[in-house]
Amino acid sequence: QGPLEMLLALDRVAPVRDLLLRVFAAQNTDGDWPQWFMFFERERHNRAADSHGDIVFWPLLGLAQYLLASEDAGLLDQHVPFFTPSTEPAAVATVWQHVERALAVIRNRLIANTHLAAYGHGDWNDSLQPADPALRERLCSAWTVTLHHQMLSTLARALRRLGRDG
Repeated sequence: QGPLEMLLALDRVAPVRDLLLRVFAAQNTDGDWPQWFMFFERERHNRAADSHGDIVFWPLLGLAQYLLASEDAGLLDQHVPFFTPSTEPAAVATVWQHVERALAVIRNRLIANTHLAAYGHGDWNDSLQPADPALRERLCSAWTVTLHHQMLSTLARALRRLGRDG
C-alpha cells in the first residue's frame, strides 16, 4: 500500500503500472491472492496457501488509485497470466477479467443476507481470531468493511472517469 501511494504522490505512474501487472500476475485463478507472495522468479513458489479477509481488496484499490492518477484505460485491456504452481502454461486474461474474478471472490465472502464482508481468517490484525471458528462467516471487521467501501467507491470513480461505467 505505502510504496504504491508514495509513487503516485510523486507522479511516478510507470513503476505503479509495472507493480500492478506483477500483482495481478500473482493472482490465483480463483480470483484471490495469497496472504503473501514473492515477485522474483526464483522465489515464485514462496506463497501462503490462503489469505485473510482484507487481502483481495488491496490490489483493486491500488488499481483504482492508479487509474485515477494516470487515466490509463489501456491497462484494463492488458493481458496478464494468473499464477500457476506448475510449469504448464498459465491461464491468461485481461486485467479487467482479473478484477471481475476478484469481485466474485468478494461477493462470495459476504455475510449471508448482508453486503458486509465476512471476517474470514482475519484483517489487518491477523492475531484476532474468533474463539469459535464458525463465527468467521458471521462476524465482520469494521476495518475490512471500510476498506471494501473505499475500494468500491474509488474503483467506480475511476471507471466513470475513463468512460467504462456501463
